[in-house]
Amino acid sequence: MVKVVFFSIIIPTYNRAHMIAETVRSVQDQTFTDWECIVVDDGSTDNTKEVIAQIAEEDPRVKYVHQKNAERSVARNNGIAHATGQYICFLDSDDQYCQEYLETLYRFIQSKEIPIGLIVTDYWILTEAGEEPANTPLPTQPAAEWIFDYPITPSRACAHTSILKQFKFREDIIQVEDSVLWVSISTKFPVLFLPKPLIRYRLHGGNSVNRLNRSVFHRYNGLKKFFPSNLSRELSKRKKNELLSDCLWRIAEYYGLNNSYFKSILFSLQSLLTCPIHKHTKAKLFLIWQNIQCLIGMRTSIDV
Repeated sequence: MVKVVFFSIIIPTYNRAHMIAETVRSVQDQTFTDWECIVVDDGSTDNTKEVIAQIAEEDPRVKYVHQKNAERSVARNNGIAHATGQYICFLDSDDQYCQEYLETLYRFIQSKEIPIGLIVTDYWILTEAGEEPANTPLPTQPAAEWIFDYPITPSRACAHTSILKQFKFREDIIQVEDSVLWVSISTKFPVLFLPKPLIRYRLHGGNSVNRLNRSVFHRYNGLKKFFPSNLSRELSKRKKNELLSDCLWRIAEYYGLNNSYFKSILFSLQSLLTCPIHKHTKAKLFLIWQNIQCLIGMRTSIDV
């Protein structure tokens, strides 16, 4: 007979043996103890398996699942399939739970008349200089728009297991797969915000969202796949254009940083056309001017 726990915590990981033990320890240190922790190894080539095996030998609540490398959405869905908890939480392998996270979450759930929904907590931003609270604003707009305005990392999210039997992480979308899932859930279930920082989000050069890597291309393509679906109906056309415009601008920044000035100008113009009235319009125009100056400088140096 399978033992049912209150919380299942799913940790997808890839080649982070050097920090995964600290992440799992933040689960083991919880004041609330009715949980299981499922570490889904997405085909790591380091000694992740050995690290988790040693932890699991001492604490059977920690479980190890291996899969061939297939990205985070597949890993999280795999973890969901193995979960026995009434509620499912997620934790990225470079983040940490505060010690009272699960207990606070449990009490919050017990206080609700309708506890079946998506629960989101606030978080601490953890850097080498220390930590500071994110102070996420309370939701004042439709849930779907709030989710995109103040992106929710999986480590901050908890959902009733019955919800995650209906909605899964889309495996054809990379980078924005979490927001797509939360917005999809919000079309049918309440989104409950617990405005207390209970997660430590580690900010470092290895984060998947980084202006110097190509993650923004994945985000743009993911949004283009999601917006035509019926599940995006709670997002206004203007909000969709604003989000796409932001991606195009970041793509323009990416090309500018990599000295592809002509491409940077083209994507900046496309960003402006997608959403002409935008809080970053002046910055986009300035980026175009900068790139034009760089192109003129290149042409001048060639002529000389």
